[in-house]
Amino acid sequence: MIDKRIRALVDELVADKGYVTGRRSFPRTVTDDDAVAITASLHAALDDATAVRAQTIKRRHLTLACSAGCASCCDQLVMVYRPEVLRIARWLDEPASAAIKAQFLEAYAAWQARVGDTPARLKAALARGDYAAYDEAFFAHWRAHIACAFNQGGLCTIYDVRPLSCRDAHAVGTSAHCTGESREQTPGMHSPDHDRWLEGARAALRATHHAIGGAKEPPTALCDAVAALLASTPATSNV
Repeated sequence: MIDKRIRALVDELVADKGYVTGRRSFPRTVTDDDAVAITASLHAALDDATAVRAQTIKRRHLTLACSAGCASCCDQLVMVYRPEVLRIARWLDEPASAAIKAQFLEAYAAWQARVGDTPARLKAALARGDYAAYDEAFFAHWRAHIACAFNQGGLCTIYDVRPLSCRDAHAVGTSAHCTGESREQTPGMHSPDHDRWLEGARAALRATHHAIGGAKEPPTALCDAVAALLASTPATSNV
């Protein structure tokens, strides 16, 4: 259950569109600890919602195509704001995550070499509102089957702290369109209420990003953002 203080803070952050876009400064101090707590609460709420969705799929005698090792969605280039990056980096800095952190840093160099300038092109396309160019670069990357640097052997190594967009990914009936080879929409189960909540959660993360001093720019590729934060400080738990 979300902490009352965090819930109130989230409500404040999304109350003004200017806070979300970064055009207005949030009038109170929001710490990195607050940002991590907000992120964790949103992640937990989405997990609850997707569990309900899975039960609905089952009641309708449909099949949830996703399972461990089914990792085509991990070939997508995930874009994130600083709050989710902070949560992941702090988790990686925990002693129990040392091996996972080392795996990521080793895999990151090869991932970066393969993706080239795609993250920058995606970010630039978002900045100018060119969604056609964004889609073109996004699908080209997906079709290249370049797995996320956090994917090891088909499994997500940061599953417990993975971003919002990764938590919502799902396919119903078949995963035939989960490869990026086609632009046909992957079959899924959505509802207006769920989609509105997800839109609000993304707005909350963006507003939090600005409130803690994040740059007023489009989101950054997940692997790039985490690697940069890990490199910027020896102990992100103290950021």
